[in-house]
Amino acid sequence: MKQYSKFKSLLKNCRNSLYSKFKKIPQKVLKEQILCIAVSLILSALVFFSSAGSSIVTDGSSIKRSSYGSSNRTFSLEVSGLSKENDIPLDITVSPRRYTKDEADEVFKNIVENIEGIIIKDDQSLACVSKDLNLVTRLKDYGVELSWDFYPETGDPSDYRKYRHLIDDDGKVKNEDIPDGTVVTGYLSLVMSTYIVPEKTDSEQQNQKDYLKVKYHSEPYKIYVNVVPKELSEYELLLKALNEKISEANISGIGSDTLILPTELNGLNLSYHEAQDNTYLIFPFLGLIAAAALYLRQGSIEKEEKKKRESLLMLDYSDLVSKLMVYTGAGLTIKNSFLTISENYDRLIKRNLRPDRPLCKELRTLCYQFQRNMPESEVYIDFGKRINLKPYTKLVSLIEQNRKNGTKNLRSMLELEMNDAFEQRKTTAKRLGEEAGTKLLLPLFLMLAIVMVIIIVPALTAIQ
Repeated sequence: MKQYSKFKSLLKNCRNSLYSKFKKIPQKVLKEQILCIAVSLILSALVFFSSAGSSIVTDGSSIKRSSYGSSNRTFSLEVSGLSKENDIPLDITVSPRRYTKDEADEVFKNIVENIEGIIIKDDQSLACVSKDLNLVTRLKDYGVELSWDFYPETGDPSDYRKYRHLIDDDGKVKNEDIPDGTVVTGYLSLVMSTYIVPEKTDSEQQNQKDYLKVKYHSEPYKIYVNVVPKELSEYELLLKALNEKISEANISGIGSDTLILPTELNGLNLSYHEAQDNTYLIFPFLGLIAAAALYLRQGSIEKEEKKKRESLLMLDYSDLVSKLMVYTGAGLTIKNSFLTISENYDRLIKRNLRPDRPLCKELRTLCYQFQRNMPESEVYIDFGKRINLKPYTKLVSLIEQNRKNGTKNLRSMLELEMNDAFEQRKTTAKRLGEEAGTKLLLPLFLMLAIVMVIIIVPALTAIQ
């Protein structure tokens, strides 16, 4: 009974301790924490149900192979029964499905029967080819690779050499130079290959892995084609005729020091001029962009300078108030206190012991106004307007109030203001530190991206 009461009291203390800790957490942070936990639980549930719905092993011992022509797949499984204590992890490599030799021959035959629908583009046919062909190198649905080559059938050896590469391996037809009315007859030699189920022998059993890498190739199939001259538009015909005339003029006048270009073609008057380089037009556009960027940059610089000036003034405010309290406590008037503070600042600046900060410049201006015998109240009011910050405006109003009502309580009020100023200084320093930390986030993210690239790229390369 005593143990139960002790356990109950311990549980109550733990509960109270956790409750007090939770109570100290700000509501905003607590909501964000709950949101993070909820999102993680939802993602975990989604991953669990998606993995549970797509099982690799079916019927307890069956794994479905990938389709023809795919790559090997590796699965991480656990096998039960090898050990009485735990399931054993096991990596299994599953080869894709393959044809038998007879099935591969049947697939090759089917491809050849339907080859015209595969390689012909637009509205032409193999009997009259004038445009490029679609000589595919792989049929993914069949898992078959194709290799092409063109052979013209002509009795003239010169014509054979001329038209040997009339059709490239990628299907591009180079029929621009075929004379009108000429038909070049030839055939596309097609060789297909795929992986098949190996026919094992005793010697091949010892080298099974190497044998699995050997492809089965078909016999060369002949796909007969007739290539005709390229169908040219009126503009292309004129351009071709012009190029021919220019070529003739170049050869006929090769001994002279000039090339005379034709000025007439099929009743058309021709003239020539150098192609104008329009690159210069981009520079005014770039100039406008640069001008706009400079304008926007100037506004940004002014905002940054203003923000920096305000931060420095806020940091120096506590020092100014503490010095005013010391000098007024020593018997100096407010005016003489400001003059003494400004002189001390200027002396430190000349000795390079203090930077020339915005407050020093404002105090210098204040001293010049005193030297021109401006009314003291106007000098203080102008000082507050130039700085235009709440603490300085409060200080000016405090000084004006004590000038009108007497300086009896000035020291105590300055002491309170000094305490507030030091608190504001700590707040400003803390904010500047947070901003500096925020500015470091960009290089940190860049470094993280570089590290991720260094890790992921080799991993993806290895997987491929």
